[in-house]
Amino acid sequence: GWGFRLLCVITLTAGTAFIMWLGEQITEYGIGNGISLIIFAGIVAGMPGAIVNTLRLMSAGEMSLFKILVLVVLMVGVVAVIIFFERAQRRIPVQYAKRVVGRKMYGGTSTHLPLKLNTSGVIPPIFASSIIMFPATIANFINIPWIKKVANAVNPGQPIYIVLYVGFIIFFCYFYTAIVFNPVDVADNMKKYGGFIPGIRPGKKTADYIDKVLSRITFWGALYVSAVCVLPTLLIKYFNVPFYFGGTALLIVVGVAIDTIAQIESHMLTRHYEGFLKRGSKGRR
Repeated sequence: GWGFRLLCVITLTAGTAFIMWLGEQITEYGIGNGISLIIFAGIVAGMPGAIVNTLRLMSAGEMSLFKILVLVVLMVGVVAVIIFFERAQRRIPVQYAKRVVGRKMYGGTSTHLPLKLNTSGVIPPIFASSIIMFPATIANFINIPWIKKVANAVNPGQPIYIVLYVGFIIFFCYFYTAIVFNPVDVADNMKKYGGFIPGIRPGKKTADYIDKVLSRITFWGALYVSAVCVLPTLLIKYFNVPFYFGGTALLIVVGVAIDTIAQIESHMLTRHYEGFLKRGSKGRR
């Protein structure tokens, strides 16, 4: 009845609010992105059961050893592709002008501005799948024929699902990149400390150039994310194996693991230098 439906809505809303709060606490006081780590933990926790189910299918004769080997090779290949593209960067050369402060000269060095191919990370496929799953969620609570038709049309593996999934991934790649990376702020900071890109005027021209380069690599990054999420899923659909071996799950697991390891290394390096400075200050005393 409607009482049960209302209770389900309240429970799901309260659970979502709690998960969001918990993710924010992890992000603020822990290491890595909280929501991504929670999703990462959920996928990893389900993988042993998925492996057992796959082996059970093989023992029952529903899957051959050849298909298992093809699946393993496919997974290893997808993981290798994810690691390669997640570490890929476009490095923009940056030079710093020499400055004289008192009797000392500063600057005159050359460095680079690293722009990741996939700046948005694993957020686009998460958002895209959540939006596409919304009609199916509504159809479970409301018995309206046209909503059920829409829900059936956007089931995973259907042509409409694939088109919408790729479209939402590309959109959220650009959208989330614009949120986490601001070319104007980067250009202003470079100008403030005497940095410039060779051949590009500091200020607005630099911001426009960075935005142009970022838009180009984001396009290729969006295509890479779409391919990783869609192509393995289409192949795995014919093998009848669990979701946990799909491209989206592997992208989330590998992407979150790489980002978390990078942040741990950054924290360890910071603590190392802090300890070094403290020991140095004690030695001078």
